[in-house]
Parts: sequence; structure tokens; C-alpha cells
Amino acid sequence: MSPDQAAWVREHVWTGAMRKTYREVPGFYLACACQSGLSHYCTHGACGKCHRAEPGPPSYEDLICDRTGDHPVRLAEPYEHPTQTITGPRRLRDAMVWHADRTCRWVCPCGCHAAQPAHPIRYEQDTLFGLELAGAAA
Repeated sequence: MSPDQAAWVREHVWTGAMRKTYREVPGFYLACACQSGLSHYCTHGACGKCHRAEPGPPSYEDLICDRTGDHPVRLAEPYEHPTQTITGPRRLRDAMVWHADRTCRWVCPCGCHAAQPAHPIRYEQDTLFGLELAGAAA
């Protein structure tokens, strides 16, 4: 969809509530789960509490809503295949829109989650109080 087409849809199809949300928080509609960034904990230096070091469940792109734009359309029957949720797989009825070419998940990109490089352990000491020790080859 081109930017002009998207603007037309926002103006003519979206509800007032959707347009208000887009004006105030455009990322609500424009950002994908995989673009969510740092978790609250890592943002505030509490990396040990971060629960997003491992990928979360797959995220749907959007919900199809009724004419009010506030309530998801409910399908007559649940999906045949369970949808992965944070509490485990569930057969849901909400009309969800999924990407066909990828699965998006939120993973905290903080460097604290990267595997720490192995540091070699050194048992010898080259200096003592700033003085070079005998046998410590340069």
C-alpha cells in the first residue's frame, strides 16, 4: 500500500478512535512486535528481571474489528490450529491478521542478554604493586 493509499484508508475507513490513537501514538499501528526495543527493566538498568531475553510468542499483525473499531470480530468457530499465547497454545475465535512471510516476536535487544565471551583465566601475576616481577616475560 502506498503512503497516499494508507492516508486515504485512515481518513475514510478508520474510526475516530483509531485516528486519535494514530495521532497520539503512531507506533501503535506502524511498529511490529519485533521492533518493540528494550524491555522496561533493561531500559531502567534492572536487566536481571528482564523477561524478554528469549523470544515471546508469535505476534499477530492486527485484529479485524467490528464497525465501531473497538471490538474484535469473533469467529463462529475457533481456529483449527491453536495460537501460541503467553499461557500456552489456545484455540481462539478473534479474527486475527498474520504475516504470511514471517513470524514476528518481541525479543529484548539489550546487550546484557548476549552470551558473555569466555575470558581466559590467568593464574600468574606479572606485577606486584607496579613493579615487574622476575620471570614475567615481556
